[in-house]
Amino acid sequence: MTNNILDVLTFMFDFLFEAAEEDSGQELDDDLLKSHLSEAGFDSVRIDKALNWLENIASLQDGRVTSFNTTHNSIRVYSDDEQGKLDTRARGFIMFMENMGQLSPSQREMVIDQVMSLEDSKLSMDDLKWVVMMVIGNSTDASVPTQWLESIVFYDENPTLQ
Repeated sequence: MTNNILDVLTFMFDFLFEAAEEDSGQELDDDLLKSHLSEAGFDSVRIDKALNWLENIASLQDGRVTSFNTTHNSIRVYSDDEQGKLDTRARGFIMFMENMGQLSPSQREMVIDQVMSLEDSKLSMDDLKWVVMMVIGNSTDASVPTQWLESIVFYDENPTLQ
């Protein structure tokens, strides 16, 4: 386990889904969640960074932090740093999601902003898909069918993306 922010978030979501399925009636608070993540081997610095990362998505979604103003006819030019973290395939995936109408220009910018805030120098396609899913899943924009969203994350290769 590399113990990066996305590892913490992935483990946390698995734990939350299991807790929701069990529905034990026990209220899940931040301290219990942090305790569970610590017991799983994550250090407190990474746990706090992961929770702050999630809070940033929520802040962007509810307007507490202003996102970039974009239009549907805009062209996205990636900076050198963004190109360094998001390879051609990753940028193509983001463009595909936007062209399919599943990612708005504002959400695209949220995805890029969240990716750039991660400490990893390169991002795998699986990690990018998780970021996209988290941004869309927390979005106040039109809802995306859950099955379609899960198929993006949980299937290794999507022939429509090649």
